[in-house]
Amino acid sequence: MELAYCGLKCDECPVHTASVSKNTAEQIRLAKEYSTDDYQFSKEDMVCFGCHSEFTSKKMCGDCEIRKCGVERAFKNCAECTEFPCSLLEKQLGDSSDSMNRLKQLAAADRQAEG
Repeated sequence: MELAYCGLKCDECPVHTASVSKNTAEQIRLAKEYSTDDYQFSKEDMVCFGCHSEFTSKKMCGDCEIRKCGVERAFKNCAECTEFPCSLLEKQLGDSSDSMNRLKQLAAADRQAEG
């Protein structure tokens, strides 16, 4: 299971799944679904090979603060950080999202393994 820095399971992300499977029709559908009157996406924007990939879609995740932080600190995910959970994660994910709960479980397992 590939995990984003924020705890999202990549295989549960429709953009990631469409990218990996090279499903152009799904990328087009997602671009339409995610677009608003104020912000338009194209098929080319619907590309994600995970947070740990060197390629990022500027519109999808290029400006993601959580990803930027994880890359700078060279962690696999935010649960490895000594500052976990930080205000950035709490602001973006909330305290009880599936992703935050997944990270909390990983952090607890890491602490137990260390101690």
